[in-house]
Amino acid sequence: MDLTVGSTTLYVRRWGEPGGRPLLFLHALGPASSAAFLGLGVQPLVDAGFDVAAPDLPGYGGSPPLDPDDYAVSRLATLMVELVGTLDWPRFDLVGHSWGGAIACHLAAAYPELVHSLVLVDSGHLDYAETPGVDLDSTIEELCEAAEAGRLRLPDREHVAELIGTDVDDVLVDAFLEGMQPDDEGRLVSRTPGRASGAARYHLARAKQSETWPLIAAQRIPTLLLLATEPEQARQLNEMGATRFAAAVPQADVRWVEGATHSLVTDERERFGQTVSQWVSQWLVPGTTSG
Repeated sequence: MDLTVGSTTLYVRRWGEPGGRPLLFLHALGPASSAAFLGLGVQPLVDAGFDVAAPDLPGYGGSPPLDPDDYAVSRLATLMVELVGTLDWPRFDLVGHSWGGAIACHLAAAYPELVHSLVLVDSGHLDYAETPGVDLDSTIEELCEAAEAGRLRLPDREHVAELIGTDVDDVLVDAFLEGMQPDDEGRLVSRTPGRASGAARYHLARAKQSETWPLIAAQRIPTLLLLATEPEQARQLNEMGATRFAAAVPQADVRWVEGATHSLVTDERERFGQTVSQWVSQWLVPGTTSG
């Protein structure tokens, strides 16, 4: 559904019954990303009584893009707080994957009174400027132009399945297609314009998740960090980041998900939902006797 949030509109995907335990999920970047991918693993959360909201972040899926400067991670965190206000949630559990995890860190650090627990999905434990291949030299305009030139375009559904590769099925292809639309020539093109994806990558590369760690630690926000183990290069990078993160956020529960890549949500599917549900449910909501 479309919700007016501040001066913009966000398409927000909902699962579960209103009045359940509130949980906000923030998705990753990607060539055709959206919150639709959570649908592959959300059922255990629904079964456990969570009220799940997952916005398509600006410029992705069904949400219109913002101005490039509004993709600063701290600004997106504030936008998510405005969304929660629209949902009338006084407190909520917060789950973020990749880009969404970076936003989640900044949200939790700036608004700790709102966050009941924090789940970081292969993210939040690194500053992206430290990761291989990050472009810190190009201007935001150059990155936006390059992103538009490289915008994903595919002839049809069959080619989408080929792009996804191993372990593909109709459910995964359908979720991928939520981030695409037909162009004037009948091809499938990413819904995300270059001015959104380029700006998002520019600001993400400059965001300092490490600066949020002391604040998350000081507020004792219950934190779960789920880490990918494949390929080996990703494991090695995660080992470096996880060591620093665990030292800075001593209450964090750091877990390695064997066999999972950075696409951890769609790799694990319902196992992901089960892990999040079981972990979050141990933290009682104030004023209740059960999770």
